[in-house]
Amino acid sequence: MKLAHSDAPVHDELVPSRYALNVGDIDVTVISDGTMQIDARTLATNAAKADLSAWLGENFLPEMLVYPINVGVVRSGGRTILIDSGLGSEFPGFPRVGQLAMRLEAAGIDAASVTDVVLTHLHMDHIGGLLVEG
Repeated sequence: MKLAHSDAPVHDELVPSRYALNVGDIDVTVISDGTMQIDARTLATNAAKADLSAWLGENFLPEMLVYPINVGVVRSGGRTILIDSGLGSEFPGFPRVGQLAMRLEAAGIDAASVTDVVLTHLHMDHIGGLLVEG
């Protein structure tokens, strides 16, 4: 397995925000749009608060979770396919997301080269990045 984008331009990132690999002739890159902090109750709406708190404690998990938002880029056969688009910048309550454009560039991927966009589903953390001018 060979790492993809090894010839990508070097950008000033404290920590690389992507993972790239080749699968045969297919170039796959997972890029972080950032993280958002959410209450664990958001993911367990049917659990009683006391039960959820006890379960989190027993498993050494916090009440507030750091939730990663990742986007896929697949390049094959002359196509560049963006899988989801992250949360974007429309939600000021989540200041650590909306990094996709910068991180695409850091990975050496020109946003203008995207030929297709595939949305896995229509939650805002998957489509929000499309809600920008340009």
